[in-house]
Amino acid sequence: MHSTFLKHAVNAIFVRSWWTILFLLIAYIGFSGGMKKRNKDIYELKSKLCLLQNQQAYLARQKDDLTARINSQSDPTWVELVLMKELGVVPEGKIKVHFKN
Repeated sequence: MHSTFLKHAVNAIFVRSWWTILFLLIAYIGFSGGMKKRNKDIYELKSKLCLLQNQQAYLARQKDDLTARINSQSDPTWVELVLMKELGVVPEGKIKVHFKN
């Protein structure tokens, strides 16, 4: 008798509140999907942030190099080094050697 009463009570609760259970189920599915999308978006944004930080570091190094080049243009030793490195100019009294692969 006790189990019959329990069955009827549980059955009555589910029959009367089916819409609540359905709502909770739909809300859970929506929440779960939203969390997956949120986690995916966070991963993508972290990847973009890492890429931008790497680019920023590269550009900062490039800026420092260019600043050093600009600042040292009045130094004759630096000008000679740039001419030797970039244009292949050889100073007087030195011999230019070419190596073939």
